[in-house]
Amino acid sequence: METFLFLLTIVFVPFAWFIVRALRYTNETVGKDSPVYKERMYQFSASQYFGDFLRIANPVIVVMMLFLTFITSKEAFKQQEPLLFIFPFFFFGFAGMFCFVIYFDWQYWKITRNVLITFNPLEKSITVDCPTQYKILTADSVKRIEKHIKKTSNSKDVLGGYGYYLFYTTDGQITRINNIFFSHIAHFEFLERFFPHTPQTLVEHRLPWITDINKIENSTLPNFAN
Repeated sequence: METFLFLLTIVFVPFAWFIVRALRYTNETVGKDSPVYKERMYQFSASQYFGDFLRIANPVIVVMMLFLTFITSKEAFKQQEPLLFIFPFFFFGFAGMFCFVIYFDWQYWKITRNVLITFNPLEKSITVDCPTQYKILTADSVKRIEKHIKKTSNSKDVLGGYGYYLFYTTDGQITRINNIFFSHIAHFEFLERFFPHTPQTLVEHRLPWITDINKIENSTLPNFAN
């Protein structure tokens, strides 16, 4: 019974928190309040970023599996059942998966923290304000856009949706924006409506690792696609 209540708590509490945040976020991204019609500014705090449903659900699921395999492993050693000794391997496997997901999230958090994105439908621009760059992106200043994302056909993929946009500007610079800023349909619609003639390329990766922006060159896509 205690195990059931523990598992119920770590699943229900984060889910309820996510629903409240999602409803609040929706009010700012649909209808007349969407960035397509009204200037909107978006910035993610650490709690908002790591409080995303998937970023909570994935570690929670892994922790649950770790907890269950730990209990099973203890019973295996007590009963000395040969077939049950396989469960410790599952335990270490899930532990490795947990560390991998956390590390991947941290990499994407580094390109998201202290980044302020402004969608301005009146000027038809996207302003990127961060410690290393201040850039106003318009259809006239952007010569091409690349969307880098994980290649997957599985909707339950732990890393599905991770990726980033690269905006190549006419002054030879590259501006990168985490895909999370375009994850809502209104933000994607903004890009389609105000950058309609800007060439856009989809670059799929087995694992969309964060690439040092200084190492990205204006060359053929296979040279930097994973």
